[in-house]
Amino acid sequence: MSEPLPRFLASLATALLAACAGYAALVLSATSTVEIRALDQIFPFYGWHVQALTAAELSVACQGLALGALLLVALLGLMVLPAVGRRELSKLLVEISSAGAGLLGALRTLSRQERRLSWAFLVLLTLVRVYFSFANPEYDDAVSYEVFVSKGLLATSAYYPIPNNHVFSNTISLLFYQVSPGFWWSMRLPVLLISTAATVLLFAGLVRRSNFRVALVAVSLFSGLQLSLYHAGVGRGYWLLILLAVVVFFSTLELNLERGRHRAAWAGLALAGVLGCYTVPPFVYVLASAFSWLGLGVLRQRAWPQLGVLAGIGLSIGAGAVLLYAPLLLVSGGSAFVGNGYVAPLAPGAFWTGLPGYLWHNEGFLAGQRTLGALITLPVLAFLGWMFQQVRTNQLSAQPARQLRALGVPALWFMAFPYAIIMVQRVFPPERVLLYKAAFFFILTGLVVDWALSRWTAPKFRWMRRGLATLAVLFGLYETYSVVRVNPVARGTNAAYHAGLHWLATQPPGAVLIPEPTHNLFFRFYAHTQARERTWQIDNMQRPNTRYSYVVAFPGKRGFFQPLFAFPPAYHNSEVEIYRMPNSYPLNTKPWRHD
Repeated sequence: MSEPLPRFLASLATALLAACAGYAALVLSATSTVEIRALDQIFPFYGWHVQALTAAELSVACQGLALGALLLVALLGLMVLPAVGRRELSKLLVEISSAGAGLLGALRTLSRQERRLSWAFLVLLTLVRVYFSFANPEYDDAVSYEVFVSKGLLATSAYYPIPNNHVFSNTISLLFYQVSPGFWWSMRLPVLLISTAATVLLFAGLVRRSNFRVALVAVSLFSGLQLSLYHAGVGRGYWLLILLAVVVFFSTLELNLERGRHRAAWAGLALAGVLGCYTVPPFVYVLASAFSWLGLGVLRQRAWPQLGVLAGIGLSIGAGAVLLYAPLLLVSGGSAFVGNGYVAPLAPGAFWTGLPGYLWHNEGFLAGQRTLGALITLPVLAFLGWMFQQVRTNQLSAQPARQLRALGVPALWFMAFPYAIIMVQRVFPPERVLLYKAAFFFILTGLVVDWALSRWTAPKFRWMRRGLATLAVLFGLYETYSVVRVNPVARGTNAAYHAGLHWLATQPPGAVLIPEPTHNLFFRFYAHTQARERTWQIDNMQRPNTRYSYVVAFPGKRGFFQPLFAFPPAYHNSEVEIYRMPNSYPLNTKPWRHD
């Protein structure tokens, strides 16, 4: 890193905190305690409720955030308006422009054949992603749409009954929802655009930092990964995490340069850090990798003042994220945020016993196959170790040695360091949370492939080039097939829910009782997206003096809600039974049991 830029960094932190506080105040100022209490009706399950918030408490929180934002804006003005502040701002804009020009310039250096191959790959990848955006069955993103996005800004920003609200991703979807309320438009189109932007940014950044071959290998293998393809076709926010992780990674690399665009890099690191945490809290794995890597550089250089810079930016990112989450913490409470099963630590014995299997299967899945994928990871790391040995003995030529030091070592750090955090937490995060790590593994793969093809260039080694190309194509076909293969089960389940709702839509209108959460959410989702012309009353529990026309349950006495009616269901499929209640049925009786 360069010498600290005190005024610029102070201005950056102040602007960041002012924007976060102002946004949180805006969210809270547009609501009332009545609207907050009404959130409980969106997901009325498991006995979870929003916090009991008084009008006075809401007003104090809103005014405090607004006042804090105004004070920070005033402070920012005092730092930016003087000539020295304006110069810092001008330098930042110049660096941002220069960074963009650098990425475009890297792409312009490609040969005509390389450009054609790049465009062909991007078009093919986009077609596959578009297909999966329509073919992937609605699942978690249907819940996000029904519980958060379709319910407005307050629900999206402050409601957290289940750990399914990836707030920044859902906020982007909410903006699309304002244009058109359709599910594909609101949930699936944004991730298509985000995944395309992330792919182009990663490719351009790698071309600039290494060469076309490294970039093509890394981006094509990572983008073709089963998890990558699946999450590029569902609105869950994990490609947004990847995009922001790529920004953090390249910002970190820029800060490593003695004469890098450090203002732009600090701004990218800070902004991506806050937005990444606002997307999913596990973005701290990315930030921990970045700050620990920068911290090691500071320690090697003994540039002690820069430790304060790192601490200051890190605290600013944390404070900004907390401010953005202020509406959620106020309305839903901190326990909802940190008390779910995904972050609860395992017992020490269970964690350490399960860790080897977790590492094998997690890294295997991130390399392409849960059970055998680590057999790809290990040879790549072995070849990487061989390259490091050649660097030590001065047997590696200058260009690959430079790439290995400048790109390979940081990528390896970003790939490995999250496990240090995981061991402190004693949790096993789902593979989708760590999907971004696969990008760094495939960067290493690209460096190994580029080195191998550069080392063995004689005509007798032409088979290697053809063999690697064939393996890459087979890899892509297998990963694509893997996505297709896992879809039919979920699609069949969803089709059963949809068929049940469709049958109800053909029946005379009447109140519907659906106590099972999965049924309730999906019936509401399909009613909201495909039967909007009808007025629906769908309850999760029996209301006094309400005569229900229909009761929905699982077949085969599954689930906690098991009707004991003396008459058969009027509709039945593999996932749904619907009972039509006779008008003579006694009001307020409950002939069912809850297991």
